[in-house]
Parts: sequence; C-alpha cells; structure tokens
Amino acid sequence: MKSLIHHGLGLAAGASMLLASGCGVFGGAPLANGQDDLDFHTHGANGIPTSAGVPKFGQQPVLPQDPAVAGKAVPLTLLYTADVHSRIDPFPEAFYHKTYAGKGGLARIASKAREIKQQTPNALLLDSGDYLQGTPFFNFFKGEVELKAYQKAGFDAITIGNHEFDNGVPMLRKALGNYSGPIINTNVTFSPELGQRYAVLKAGNVRVGLFSLLTEVSGLVTPPNFQTAKYYDPVKVAQAAVEKLSKEADIIVCMSHVGIVPPWSEEDPAGHSSHKVTDEVIAQKVPGIDVILSGHTHAMVSRPLVIKSGSHRTLIVAPGYGGGYLGKLDLVVKDGQVQKYENSLVPLTSSVAPAADIESLVAPYRSQMNQTIKKEIGTAQGDFRRYSGADFESSLNNLMADSTLAAARKLDPQVEFGISSSGTPRNYIVSGPITIEDAYYALPFDNKLVIVEAKGDTLVQMLTTQRRWTDNKRHSIANASYSLNPAARTISNIVINGKPFDPSKTYKVAVNDYIADGGSGFSMVPGLKRTNTDVLQRDALIDYIKQVGVLYPQTGRITIVGQ
Repeated sequence: MKSLIHHGLGLAAGASMLLASGCGVFGGAPLANGQDDLDFHTHGANGIPTSAGVPKFGQQPVLPQDPAVAGKAVPLTLLYTADVHSRIDPFPEAFYHKTYAGKGGLARIASKAREIKQQTPNALLLDSGDYLQGTPFFNFFKGEVELKAYQKAGFDAITIGNHEFDNGVPMLRKALGNYSGPIINTNVTFSPELGQRYAVLKAGNVRVGLFSLLTEVSGLVTPPNFQTAKYYDPVKVAQAAVEKLSKEADIIVCMSHVGIVPPWSEEDPAGHSSHKVTDEVIAQKVPGIDVILSGHTHAMVSRPLVIKSGSHRTLIVAPGYGGGYLGKLDLVVKDGQVQKYENSLVPLTSSVAPAADIESLVAPYRSQMNQTIKKEIGTAQGDFRRYSGADFESSLNNLMADSTLAAARKLDPQVEFGISSSGTPRNYIVSGPITIEDAYYALPFDNKLVIVEAKGDTLVQMLTTQRRWTDNKRHSIANASYSLNPAARTISNIVINGKPFDPSKTYKVAVNDYIADGGSGFSMVPGLKRTNTDVLQRDALIDYIKQVGVLYPQTGRITIVGQ
C-alpha cells in the first residue's frame, strides 16, 4: 500500500517541537503548534442556515459529588483522538507524511488506551469526530467497521464531525447503531433525535461534564446530506452547556469539532477567513470550559494552548489526524479547578502491540475488501501531488479534472471542459504501479458526476472561483487554460477546447455534485441547468487510469502573468 489519506500538507514546526510533551501550572501561556487544514470551504448560495437560540438540553442522570474529592487534589486522565478518518490500519511505513509514517491503527489505539486505563482508574477515552470517511473501509462498509471497533476499543464517548454526514443521516444513524456509548451532539439536533445533548461521566470519583461542538456546516455538508438536522451557533450553545454542567460536574470538557487556527505553511499562506469561529474564540467568549479536545483542523498541539477569559483559563489540545497519536492529558483537579496539567501525544508505532480482539474484528472485512482494491490498473510516471509550484497548480487535481471530463464525454460528447474542486482529492498517487486502492485513497468521497451548462459572465465566475483570491483555492481545469495575474486579481486569455472563450456561447462543464450543489465557493452553479448522473467520480478515475495506462503528472494549464 503506497498511498493513503492525507488532509494536511505538513507541519509548521519540526516534529520534535510538535511532539514534545507539555506540562505546567496555570500562569504561563504555552504556544500552540499545528498543521494546516484543507477542509474549509466558502458557503454556497444554498448553504445550511444556523438555527436561532439553543436546543433543549433535557436532563441526564444527576451524579452526586463524591465527598472524597471535596477539598482534595484528584488526578484525572483524558485520552483523546480526533479526525481518525477510517484509519483502521496503520499508516504504511513508507508514507510520505513522515510524522505519521508507520503509526496508528485502531488496534493500537485500543491497546494503548487499555494499558493507560489500567494504570489509572480516573481515565476516559474520548473522540472529537470525523472517525468516518477517508479509507476504503468506509466506502465498502459504510461505518460499520469503525463504530464496531470504537465500541470494542472502549471509547467512553464520541461526537459527530462534518464527515460523518458524507453519506447522509440515515447511513450515519445505521453506523452509529454499532456503538452503545454516549454520542454527544450539543449544537446539532436530529429528527428523530440522535445521541444526547451532554453527559456527565465518572472517571474514578471525578464527575466529568461533556459537551460537543460541530463547526459551521454550511459549505462543508450539502443540505441533502444534512436533511432535517439543525445546526446551532456554537458560542451560544457552549454558554448554555457551561451553565448546565457547572451545576452537575467537577470539570467541564468540550469535545470540539470546530478546530483551532494553526500556523499555515509557506505552501498555503492564506489561512482561515477572519470570520471563522475557532476553538480559541469559543474559549475566549465562554469562560468556564476547562478543557477543549480539538478536532477538525488536524492540528497537533502537544503543549496545551492556554486561553484566558476573565479569571478562568481553558486548555486546548489536539492530536493530529489519522490516529497516528493518542492524546494523553493528565490533570490535577481540586474543587472544580484544574491545578496542574501535563499533556503528551503518544506515538502509536509498531512497538505498541495491537489489541487482538480489534484485529479479529477487522480481519474478515479487510480480506473481503482487499479482493477488489489490490488490483493494479496502471502506472504513474512521477508523483501526482496535491499542490506544486508557485501558482499552486496541482497535478493530482488536474488528473481528477481530466478523468471527470473523460467520463462526462462518454455520456455527452458536447461537454467541453471540466473543473475539479481542490478538496476532493485527498491523497497523492505516487510513482509506480497504480492500484484500485490508490484511487480510493485519492478520491475517498462518493461524489457523482454532474454536467452543468453555463455561458458568459457565469462561466467567468466559475473560472474565477476556480482560482479564488480569498484563500487561493486550487481547483483544477481540464481541456482549458488561461492567464492569471495575481497582482491584478484577473484572468484572461481563456481557451476552452482549443478555442478562445466565446462569452455568447453556452458551455457544458463536467463537475461533481459537490460543486453542482454550490460547495467550495461555487455559489453560481446551483441555478444552472444540470444533468445528474450515477457515475461516481472515483469510478471515472479508475476507468481513466485503465484507459490511459501510463500516466504523467501534468501542470501548466494556468500561465502566470504580470510579475
């Protein structure tokens, strides 16, 4: 296996700095370190609105405070994961993201968590969402393997991330039926309800109040997949959760799928849009949260970020992605206050013996899946990378656009060019033999091909969005080219299908259903005439690789001018 899912480009600091354990008592302000997030998208015109107010919390069983903890310093350990993304098996030893190479796997997570729990009675194992989507295990078995493994591994509570909605609520509901622990959904409601608004769990004799927050879903989740679920403002909901839990728990922990703002690498300088609510913002606006277990942005924060709000301080930690590391936050709690803390990210290397029961659970699924995905379908003469060059053109994205266009033309020969969204491919295809497995890791989402029709200003808007200025989106084009002037923020010399752009002509464009529904900034697309198909974009890629046979990375479709 030579290429697996990858959401972040790289670390903003050296691994030794990122992975060193952090400890302290309140008073200092440790720095946060992280890696960039590639999941942020601008809202489409048909985005999901934020509901007014806050949802009803109901009442979970009230646990009386243990008299033994009054006035005493009590240890508490929080074990945490986030953004595991169906990483059932470890990353391969030759994985190009060296921080994660050879690490991870749910059997190792279970093994290490059980070992730590045996050493301390005051421990909980928690997950902050996005445990689904990203490997063929999810594509083949729709979350069954992941949730069965989470159940068997002993996760004490989980929440829901944006990628849990990728195949819609009914499939999510079915997958979660394999997990019997608390499913915390504080700022999202379902009809009928799914999970619970909060929980108070005992870790030894410490009452740990848990609530969760999901990032703004508009632009990340399409309305058809969100269905009747309702989204609520995370700041307002956090305020209500703190008010509720401060009366029922000794410590308040937020399982967040909102995300911190990590430092961005030189390859991705734009960063987040300024209006984005982050875990830092929540900690500043909502005093009373003791710990935020941060997910969504795939950041690695081993030295806790400490946010002060009034007289209260909040610790924020984050474990990276793919389950390569198990977060371990050791606390000393006294009278509802965190007195001391020490955090570490435990690398789940081959030195961690996998849990035999998890391996036994996964083995038949893996065997069935491998009968399909291990077949070779072509050869790559060079690496197909997500981003390359000063203009951020991507050979991997160009390949996706080419294969999508080829599939569309089989259905309608009049389709003239294609666009592929930057966040659709998730993993490099590296030089050498290409397998069906590589196609699954490159395109983990079950996006379908859509043909839309556009002309004039609308088409120019699509191409301008394809090179959007606000965040340097790296969407790619097939059978088209143009000149880009970064300083003037203009595009010119548009050529489509070998001919100069004709503003009076209606063009048929091959896209995926995510773009067609307005995702990733393409708010001008949902109103266009469209032809839906049942062709998966991944199947189009597989067919294209089989047809071409030997593939060469291609860039140069965008010419930089004015510099």
